[in-house]
Amino acid sequence: MTFKTIKNDYLANPLKYIILAALILRLVSAFFAKGYGMHDDHFLVIESSYSWVKGYDYNNWLPKDDGSAPQPSGHSFFYPALHYIAFSAMDKMGIASLDAKMYIIRILHALFSLLTVFFAYKIAFGASGNKKIASLVGWTTALLWCLPWLSVRNLVEVFCIPFLLGSTWFYVRKSEKPTIADVIVSGLLMGCAFSVRFQVIFFIGGFGLALLIYKRWRDAVVWTVAVIAAVCATQITDLIVWGEPFVELREYVSYNFTHSGDYLSGSFFKYFGVLLGILAPPLSMLLLFGFFYGFRRLFLFLPAFCFLLFHSIFPNKQERFIFPIIASVVILGFVGCYDFYQKYKEKRGAQMLKTFKVFGIISLIINIILLIPVTVHYSKRARVESMVYLSRFENVRTVMIENTNSDSYKMLPKTYSGYNFGEVGLTSDNQAAFFANADSAPDVDFVLFDGEENLDSRVEKLKTVYPGLSYETTVTPSFIDKLLHRINPRHIVNEQVTIYRNTKSVEP
Repeated sequence: MTFKTIKNDYLANPLKYIILAALILRLVSAFFAKGYGMHDDHFLVIESSYSWVKGYDYNNWLPKDDGSAPQPSGHSFFYPALHYIAFSAMDKMGIASLDAKMYIIRILHALFSLLTVFFAYKIAFGASGNKKIASLVGWTTALLWCLPWLSVRNLVEVFCIPFLLGSTWFYVRKSEKPTIADVIVSGLLMGCAFSVRFQVIFFIGGFGLALLIYKRWRDAVVWTVAVIAAVCATQITDLIVWGEPFVELREYVSYNFTHSGDYLSGSFFKYFGVLLGILAPPLSMLLLFGFFYGFRRLFLFLPAFCFLLFHSIFPNKQERFIFPIIASVVILGFVGCYDFYQKYKEKRGAQMLKTFKVFGIISLIINIILLIPVTVHYSKRARVESMVYLSRFENVRTVMIENTNSDSYKMLPKTYSGYNFGEVGLTSDNQAAFFANADSAPDVDFVLFDGEENLDSRVEKLKTVYPGLSYETTVTPSFIDKLLHRINPRHIVNEQVTIYRNTKSVEP
């Protein structure tokens, strides 16, 4: 096949090549970008669902066999339940370790995320009628520096995106009004998105508001019923677990309104800054301009805008919360810029094209520089690999995490070890009491020393309590983990882990 043949084929069907590029990068991430990005994408999804498969309840989310029941946690069971089903199936296939199972989980997420690229391209082409604009949207959602890596993480904020875009596409894909079938499918997908991430209710509200503004009364009723039907179907776990519907949703609403100030906050414009950074400046400035310029396209603008507005007002601001609308901003950003160009091309067309090209080239260079290392970034490597190392041993019962350089320690992703072992934390806050009562110190099988600072003295001091400690191995963080820790050592604790075995408890 000659270059000219490939070029002609691309011009005829660019989506095929965009999807292929997106698939390759996401599969690279699936195989090399191991670990987890943030607390929630492991401890609220993997630890919980995998523990259910292994017969215990890591997060204490479920009623107990003795009839006692914890309070509902406010977490939708829908997404963890999908993992529970997947892990159960892999157990039956004889796939033993979580490390091996996570390859399959990441591959499944990589494949599912291709729907984001597909729907983004289709929506942009339908809105602009221009294949070049649709291709720009497709390439951006396929190759944006962080998206291949995010696509294989277990983040509800990312997993809900194909549902949101699929719902939008089914409703707007025809030039005339959608059929009843399209309206129903759109509503069902939007309901599924809600059950993945409750906060997309504001995206849903914006879409419903657009229906009302356009006075599509029939569609509004049918679509709303479909949304509710999907929510009921995907939240049936509440009925099974608690004996009544929507228990977790009620707790989620209650908790967030009473604890909204307990987490990271920021100014009203924080998420504007996040979007400007994620979408690769300086092109990101044009995309935000195009997004707001395209406000008349209500089905594309209002859902994302309502979502952005709520999160800008609400006190609890964490960067990942805005991820569900990244693709929406990209779509309307390019379409809005195209609308602006079409309106003013007679007066400033050449100047606008030049500006767009210059901004695009700069952003492309920045994107490529970031894309390569981030796509293969093994996040939290030291923590995960230390647990994988422990899986080599038998009957690991208790592990101590020693971090007397700090007043806290990071939770261990212990499902990678295959054991539901007990954790003992030794920090600067409790070390005085621990060594003062050394005779009653708990039996531990392993000690994991966080960080390099004062390591030798910390080891020697702990040997006064556990004289059988023997060095096993040191697990180092990945390059980006080290870099992030150096940039912000106070809030990003990605340090090496040094493992010592208690020879009195565990055989080599």
